[in-house]
Order: sequence, then structure tokens, then C-alpha cells
Amino acid sequence: MKNDTNKFGNGVLYDIEDLEGTIFCQCCACMSVSSDFLSWANYVDNIHRIVNDPFDADNIIVLSCQVTDLAVLNDLRYLEELIDQYPDKKFFIGGCLAKRFDISLPDNCDRLDNVRIDYQPIVRVDLLNYSHPFWVEDWDESCDDSHTDGNLFRYCHPVRIGSGCVNKCIYCTINITRGEFCQLKPRSINDLSHSDNVLIADSPTIEQLHEWSELALRGNRPISFRNVEPNAITNIFTGQGTHFINRLIEHDLLEILHCPIQSPNPDVLKDMGRSVEDTLYFINEVCPIIKERGDWTDKSGVFLATNIIIDYKNFPNPTPDELDAFNYVSWNPYWDGIWDIDKAKERWNHYFPWNKI
Repeated sequence: MKNDTNKFGNGVLYDIEDLEGTIFCQCCACMSVSSDFLSWANYVDNIHRIVNDPFDADNIIVLSCQVTDLAVLNDLRYLEELIDQYPDKKFFIGGCLAKRFDISLPDNCDRLDNVRIDYQPIVRVDLLNYSHPFWVEDWDESCDDSHTDGNLFRYCHPVRIGSGCVNKCIYCTINITRGEFCQLKPRSINDLSHSDNVLIADSPTIEQLHEWSELALRGNRPISFRNVEPNAITNIFTGQGTHFINRLIEHDLLEILHCPIQSPNPDVLKDMGRSVEDTLYFINEVCPIIKERGDWTDKSGVFLATNIIIDYKNFPNPTPDELDAFNYVSWNPYWDGIWDIDKAKERWNHYFPWNKI
């Protein structure tokens, strides 16, 4: 347990070692956060502490997201529901919301610092209870296709290659909530031991993509790239690094390439503090090159996915034609970062009219 201070204020953060007894973990967070926890939970001295029923737990952890106020509201709804059902348990909020000291939590819930064990292989992914994607209407829990809405990477096997981010996009707080930037080096082909490996980092570097791609090529193991920023991909294609992506595609080993462009609009990108040149080059030059080598519409080649931010200030939203380079588009409504639960509920009802609160 320690005191922590950041731009959102100050507060007490518990370490996972402070928790005694069994643990149930509800995941409302992204794969970066969930994979961190899984690396801890899979360690031989910890795995026996994980239970799959909150009734059997001494401690209940909700792994959280705070990318928008809608995500925060979803975190709190899960937390409050669990508190109502199991009032005698000890509760902790983990993930990114834990360091948002400006956002109040219930009195009987403490904040948990980032939980991870670097280089610990993730063998079991069933040590978490995964929340439904709240932004998807009529989500089908029985569907295990990672190419369908709300399921991107959900059923892929996570391979942690790092955490944190060195970029400083104006709207983002990852460099605060996710801790210091670190990179994990590949050690052996056993690091890619599954048929659906996805590389997990908040912002993979060119060096990481190169190293892990070489490992995949040596072992003939398929991989997917997640959260690769446009400047990284652009630098690969305009520099001397294209060869390893070409080889992955030629050997049918690169399955999903997820690159969060956030917007195809140069004015929006500039206002966000993101690279206009790199993003437009990725959309207009790199995506067509990749599609030429196997368009996913024919169920072959690389599945191209992205994130965008909609309703950004007074700028128009992108049209479908501006995003037709991608097979999959995730969206987040812009949030100014100021927590107001009443506004969050209004926005929730606006964006999710099928699930009003």
C-alpha cells in the first residue's frame, strides 16, 4: 500500500500483495489490463488463489477502463452490482480507473495498483470473468469469431510484449494510468505457443514488431498486431523494415493488423496532437498494399482493424467511405475527461438507446 499523486489528485493504491485470501476478478478493461492481471494469476504461487465464483472469494477485483465516461460508468455499474450481491467481500478497482483519483468510488472499495509479472507465460485465460461489450447491441455470447463486432481479439491468446506508452496524444492518459513504459523481449518459440497469438502492448514499437515477427517466422507461428500506431507502421513501410511484414503476409502468418487511426480527418488529427502525415500515409498507401496481397473480403489475407473517435468537438464524423480501407472499425465518443455521472448517464442513453439506464 502506498500514496500516489498524479494530475488527477492523490490517493492510496494497494499492491496485490496486500490482498489476503482468494480472489475473483471481473474484467471490464482492455486486453492490455486483462493480460497484465493474467500474467500474475498464472504464476504458480498465485493461481490457486483465483476462484470463478464471487461467492467463494475473499476479495473481488473489477479491472476497469476509463477511456470514456461511458466506460467509467460501465465499470461502476459492475462494481455496484457486485457490492450489492456480496456486501461482505473486500472490493478493489484495478486497471486504469484506479489512478483516476478525481472519480469517487464507493466507500468500501479501494484502489489497486497495476498487477503484472513480466515474462510470466499466460497459459490459462479463464482466470477472469469477462464483461460483455456494452457498446454492442444484441451481442452474441456464443459467437467466438474474433472478426465480429465486440469480439476483436476477444478469443485470441494474449502474448504480453510490453506496457505503457511514450506518445503524448492530447486526449489520452495512458502514460499516467498504465505506469512506466517497458518492452519485453522474445525468449523462445514457446512464447508463441498458440494458433491465435496476439501481441499485447499499449503501443508496440517497431523494434518489438520486428523481433516478434522474426520469432513467428522462425517457428511458423501466426500472430496478430494490436494497437500499433500509424507512425510505427508508416516508418516500417517507408524505411527498411517492410521485409518482415511482407514475409509474414507471404507465409500467411499475419492474421489481424489493428492500427488505431482515431480519425481520417487531417484537422482532427492535428487538433488531437497526432501525426497527420503518418496516418494519411497508412490509410492511403499502406492499407491498399496490404489488401493487394490478400483482401479479407475473400476470407484470406490480413484483417485490417482500427479505432476512431466520434463526435470530436465540432468536427464532422468520418463517413463510411473514409473508412472503407478497414474490415473492422471500433468507435469511442469523444470525452473531455471531466467526470460527471449525470452527463455520463445522458450520454449512455443517447449512444445505447437499446440499453437505457
